[in-house]
Amino acid sequence: MKDIVAHLSTDEVYNQACLDGTMRKLPFSGGLGGWNGRGVRIRRGFSPLETLQEWEARQELVRKAWGKIGVNGTIPTSVGRYPLRLQVWHLAREYAIHADDIEVPMSAAERKAQLRWRVAFGLFAADEEGGDIDARVDGDRVFLRQDGQEYELDLESFIAYLTNRPQQLRDSKKRQLVERLGATG
Repeated sequence: MKDIVAHLSTDEVYNQACLDGTMRKLPFSGGLGGWNGRGVRIRRGFSPLETLQEWEARQELVRKAWGKIGVNGTIPTSVGRYPLRLQVWHLAREYAIHADDIEVPMSAAERKAQLRWRVAFGLFAADEEGGDIDARVDGDRVFLRQDGQEYELDLESFIAYLTNRPQQLRDSKKRQLVERLGATG
């Protein structure tokens, strides 16, 4: 769990740098994976409380700055100016992914609502990022076309596919299907 909080704190370093104009000074060698890995490794030397406090402090500063900008505003990012509303959605997706990682409890109704918005936003984000995902949502099922075949997935399995986290699926058949579809975890 400490590594997840360390990763989220590393994300906030990026968010702060976008706001204070120091983004170009961030060490992105090795891509996003390298950036996240370095941030987590650095924070492994912190106590769990120090890691949590750093994340909370950074998060508070970023949220206050974003509040002043307003959800209809734009912020500088690594891809240029970007709508804050969408950046917040990306962050919500990130938090939901890691809530799954640590198995945050929620009621069945909360989970169903969460999965529905995650599928909708996941498809938007995949399209925005240039992903070629041919999927149709019908209620609580997603029909994914890949290599000339159509696969029927429940919402949770489709999220595992979109986020490349088949290991989060408890059902081995669902996990194997998601892995066969290309998610490696």
